Amino acid sequence: MKILIYGAGTIGMTYGWLLSQGHEVEVFVKERDLSHYQKGISLLIKDLRRHDKSYQLHHFAPKLVTSIVNHYDLILLTVNSSQIKQAAKELSTFQGKTRILIMQNNWDTTEKIFPYLDRESYSLAFPSSVGGGRKHGKVKAIIFQAPTLIDEDEYHDLNCGIFEKCHLSIKSMPDLANWLKIHCLQEAVMAGAIAESGSFGAVLEDSQVIKKMILAWREGILLCEKYGISKKAYKPTKYLFLPLCLLIPVVKLFLKQPLTQEMIRGHLASGYQEWADQYREILETGKMIHFPMPIWQSYQPFIENYKQ
Repeated sequence: MKILIYGAGTIGMTYGWLLSQGHEVEVFVKERDLSHYQKGISLLIKDLRRHDKSYQLHHFAPKLVTSIVNHYDLILLTVNSSQIKQAAKELSTFQGKTRILIMQNNWDTTEKIFPYLDRESYSLAFPSSVGGGRKHGKVKAIIFQAPTLIDEDEYHDLNCGIFEKCHLSIKSMPDLANWLKIHCLQEAVMAGAIAESGSFGAVLEDSQVIKKMILAWREGILLCEKYGISKKAYKPTKYLFLPLCLLIPVVKLFLKQPLTQEMIRGHLASGYQEWADQYREILETGKMIHFPMPIWQSYQPFIENYKQ
């Protein structure tokens, strides 16, 4: 199949590289960025499916396009949350002609793209098989054993087949848009905790910081309930209302796991701003429906003044 990657960041380039092992892959780049990608891009990959202990260097040099004139069997949309609305607008002329798979971690993906793409023209996915960031022009990513999540819709089998051909495992997720809201909370609240404490390392060492983070997280979950999303529907949120004396050491232990630290620090290298943007969107949603989020809101001045 012929696939276009629309969004040449860590997720787009890593999935593009993986999918190129079974499909013809092209990457859309802006004209101003063309020279940056013309010689390809270096990928530092640790593939946990193969039990890699260290990062291996790969070179990915796909065909680049600066305008979409060819026919594609699939457009994989992997831009960040602040770019999704403009990207949906640009791709609106392709709905009904080319299937669009939106691979996002976004608080309100469907609301942002609603004016431009109807629900029949796209599917949702979450890149749970890949995590990382970009530094000094190189993508540094971990490929996890966890499957990529794909929405259950009428194109589910087709979408799964595209990934499975490249030996990428898939998990079906009903109501993925709701799950994305829940998942987005944990990254957004981490942005607040890091901004207030000064660094991710400081978060790891302070139980009071983790306590506040859990309390803010709970406010976000209760906000989700206002949209009909049960706090018991997904892990780990259904456990977040257990007593704090149990939760704090568990969350601290999880965050101190070497793989968790590596993943978070990798994302922080280039993706903190996206977490901060998500934090703001969630706060604005609460204000819009007059839902009080005092602990969540208390992070705001720290986020606005935080410099990595």
